[in-house]
Amino acid sequence: MDKKVYHPDFSWSAHEYIHRKRSTDWFWAVGIITVSVIVISIILGNILFALLILVGVLSLLVHSIREPKLVLFKLDSRGVHIERKLFPYGTLDSFWVEHNDHYGLPSKILIKSKKLAMPLIVIPLDEVDPQDIHDVLDLYLKEEEHIEPFGQKVVEFLGF
Repeated sequence: MDKKVYHPDFSWSAHEYIHRKRSTDWFWAVGIITVSVIVISIILGNILFALLILVGVLSLLVHSIREPKLVLFKLDSRGVHIERKLFPYGTLDSFWVEHNDHYGLPSKILIKSKKLAMPLIVIPLDEVDPQDIHDVLDLYLKEEEHIEPFGQKVVEFLGF
């Protein structure tokens, strides 16, 4: 790459996810479904599955009432910083800026990593101009269209 242009550090804060308030009906529905699945599991003799469902639902409930944390993101000449974790550009392959303005949602950066354990890093932009982010990342990474994983979209749709 022949892009040796100085660009200042760029940082912003965004919530880790969009928090949705849950109604009491939602909690009742989760409780009824959970109790039903646990009872069926016990009747069928699968106590381990019943315990797994209980632990999973308790985790879900704790997560659903927790307010999202404000996360600090930073782009500089060394790499992409998320809080105190640095992802050097050498470990990253490419990026894509997903514009979601037409859906009334914040835009996102999708960064493909070379690591198998974390193949796609999704970073919310909130109030940041996506073009500014594009200009900085274009200095260090190639632009390549990425699609957010279906599981991630389902989790966001459900409000987690």
